[in-house]
Amino acid sequence: MTAPLTPTNVIAHYGRLLENAAPKEWAAFVQAFDAYATEVTVAVTAADQNEILNAQGRAQAFLHLLKTFRNVQTPPQP
Repeated sequence: MTAPLTPTNVIAHYGRLLENAAPKEWAAFVQAFDAYATEVTVAVTAADQNEILNAQGRAQAFLHLLKTFRNVQTPPQP
């Protein structure tokens, strides 16, 4: 691993290993995570006013992870 040691790069590194070891299973995991990230993102629209910022933060985190999982060969910058 030659990229800077950030949490995103560590996750991408291990994701890359998993993708190489079990590509079909990795693709299925990413597809399931995509569905869950979408669910979390849509939940922002139904959040109470006092919870909307927390819901938005969760959605942003899930979308960042999803982008990382989809691009384990070249992880996104934080």
